[in-house]
Amino acid sequence: SGEDTSCSATKCGVDKYVSSNACTACMGGSTKPEGDDASGDDTTCACAANERVESNTCVACDAGETNAAGNPVPGPDTACTKVVSPPPPIVAASPPPLLSSESPPPPPSSVEGMVANAEAKTEVAEVSRDALLADISDESTRAKARLLADAAIAGVKVKKVAMALTAESGDVACGQAFSKMQLDASLGVCDASVSTSRRRRLVADIAYDVTVFMSPATVDETTLAAALESLAAEGVTATSTENDPIEELRAIPGIDASSLDSFAVDAAVAAEATAAASEAETTWVPPPTMPPPPEPPVSPPPPVLVEDNSSAWRASVNALVLCAIAVVLTVMI
Repeated sequence: SGEDTSCSATKCGVDKYVSSNACTACMGGSTKPEGDDASGDDTTCACAANERVESNTCVACDAGETNAAGNPVPGPDTACTKVVSPPPPIVAASPPPLLSSESPPPPPSSVEGMVANAEAKTEVAEVSRDALLADISDESTRAKARLLADAAIAGVKVKKVAMALTAESGDVACGQAFSKMQLDASLGVCDASVSTSRRRRLVADIAYDVTVFMSPATVDETTLAAALESLAAEGVTATSTENDPIEELRAIPGIDASSLDSFAVDAAVAAEATAAASEAETTWVPPPTMPPPPEPPVSPPPPVLVEDNSSAWRASVNALVLCAIAVVLTVMI
């Protein structure tokens, strides 16, 4: 007796498949790479790309049809697929020509073009501003944020007047601030917070730190100076500073940082375009008016033709002389 032995699997060659554990040649033009194990399950050959199976024979697809490679042989009949041509590309219609009454937009380098560009950039910044304000639910905070945002779009710093007042509530304190400044409340926004260093025990008598924000777009230097003088006359000590509106916006609780960054970029672009347009309008000098062309010279009147009667006069004289000679000769005869 000897050692146990084992059989090795039979591998089918190229273009042969396994059928009932026997290597069988592919039929009907189908193909198969080598390597199928004859001891395993039955396998199949396959048709090439753009061929279909008909009675276990690979048949080429008709013109205008296609089929993927791999349809099994032996196997059920298959079909090719018609190639659908893509629709023609849609050509955008040309814009209608300008009517005689219409004119093309002014070039960006002209004053009109710079003004139009500034207006367009401002509209973009205002849309960004509205998106920023949409997340603020408190009305007073939204009013403050809008004033600051409008100042940023205008490219100006906000005026910030701080003072200490005593009142029953924050709203009353803000009302007192505008009253003592002799300034309409619609020209600014007010913040009032209870002063931690001067909190009173009586509820009706509370010290507030009051801050009034104003934009130079609505309150000029003369009006601000008069407001500060009014506060001083009321015995109120106030400090006035100029602040960056974007930085003040960052200090407002609940402002979305990414929305604020996006708005800051749009506001800076709008402010720059507006400043350039304003400077162009101020420094623009219209071209000199060309004088009208000179009138054509007046043609001289046509010469007056005077009839020369000298030859007729001579003929008359000659006739008289001849008559006289004739008379003399008649008398002499």
